[in-house]
Amino acid sequence: MNTISLEARKRLIAEDISNVQDESVLSQIEKILKKVTPSVKRFTIEEVEDRALKSERDIKNGRTSSTEDVRKHLGL
Repeated sequence: MNTISLEARKRLIAEDISNVQDESVLSQIEKILKKVTPSVKRFTIEEVEDRALKSERDIKNGRTSSTEDVRKHLGL
C-alpha cells in the first residue's frame, strides 16, 4: 500500500468518526487506538499554563539556548 492511499484512508476514517453520535462506539474506537498507537502525554490547561509561565520566567532571567546550541546538544 502506498502512502497516498494510506493517508486517504486515514482522512476517510476521520470523517466517519466525526459523524459518530454513539458514545459507546467512540469508546470502542478509543480503546482500539490506545492499543495500536504510541502513548502521547496530554497536558491539562493548568499544566500548559504552568509551563508557559515557567518559560516566560526562564526567558526573563536569561535562561535560553540558541537553536544551534540545542542542535549540538541533541547531536543534530
